[in-house]
Amino acid sequence: MNSSFQHNIGSYVVPVTGIFPESASAGTINGASIDRVAHNMPQSCVLHQVTGAETGAPTAASVLTKLQHSPDNSTWSDYQINSTVQETAALTAANSENTASIDLGGAYRYIRPVMIVSFTGGTSPAILAAADIILGGERELAAV
Repeated sequence: MNSSFQHNIGSYVVPVTGIFPESASAGTINGASIDRVAHNMPQSCVLHQVTGAETGAPTAASVLTKLQHSPDNSTWSDYQINSTVQETAALTAANSENTASIDLGGAYRYIRPVMIVSFTGGTSPAILAAADIILGGERELAAV
């Protein structure tokens, strides 16, 4: 392995917060748009989601984050590879996290995370949730 990876991984990846931590009720949260051109057209990413505390005593919760893409930053569709939507596995517990590694080779210029939150039971349930996208595989590496 190249020693520069071992001692300076920050030169090779760019973390971008798509959905800042918020108390999420049931529904869909559209994350911030990320212009891949502004990041030298990264060819891969890691979609990361995290949950915190629950309120409202739900008997079950589900938080799933998928990646969408757009050619014009206004018309969005789920990003699919071989007819499979690129998404994380659903989180079903508070204070947990997971990731999905995604090949962006076929993605349009703009990408964003979209979080789907659902609950069973409870009184006005909510969960702290956030999502990040870690961009990698830029066509042109940043100056080191």
